[in-house]
Amino acid sequence: MPTFFASLITMDHINIEKNIIFLEYLGIDALHVDVMDGRFVPRYGIYPEIIERISQVSNIAIDIDLLVDDPLFALDQFKNKGNIKYVRFHMESSIGNELRIIDKIHEIGAKAIASLNLSSSFSSIERLVRNEEIDGVMLMGIHPGVLEQEHRPQNILNDLSSLRDLLGCSKASEMIGLDGAVSFESINPLAKEGINNFICGSSSIFKGVNFKDSFTENKKLIRSNFKKIKKLSI
Repeated sequence: MPTFFASLITMDHINIEKNIIFLEYLGIDALHVDVMDGRFVPRYGIYPEIIERISQVSNIAIDIDLLVDDPLFALDQFKNKGNIKYVRFHMESSIGNELRIIDKIHEIGAKAIASLNLSSSFSSIERLVRNEEIDGVMLMGIHPGVLEQEHRPQNILNDLSSLRDLLGCSKASEMIGLDGAVSFESINPLAKEGINNFICGSSSIFKGVNFKDSFTENKKLIRSNFKKIKKLSI
């Protein structure tokens, strides 16, 4: 069955604790957190203490996405800071240090997920897959950290057959994720072609949510959206 991770960056940050506790109640599989350094992507966020505090009020699994130039430094900052179960490192900022990064992720008890940007070649992960180093792959359906851009789900659909051939029956095939371009329209065809992990945000689980409305009203919409997402992925 596919897994669904809710994106922290698309939540109502004034009601973040309420959102997280409600999502955990609904059965969301993990909370996806973008760690950004303003260099690898043109945005900032999130600092380690937020992750630590989240894990004090919820048992929800944390999925860290290292959108940074120096993944090793970031891992040192975030280790032991919360219930981190997955860490996604981007191949573009990891060249030459992939195994050190993977080892450090495994040392903190998390799964190591290799992330590929829209224009990245699948060949960059071939040796990691063959040697069973990574626990999954995440594809980007957008340019990370860039606001107001076109989603490209068709690009992902066009490439999934090649990715499945590369992954074969390796352990990396157990999590083939997509971040960006996850919407009510794209979930079903993507799931049929092999995506089994969806990062859900403003085009899916939080679609139509207005932060100016009461949290009670927004909960109804989030619940309805989550039911729809799960149904579409079957």
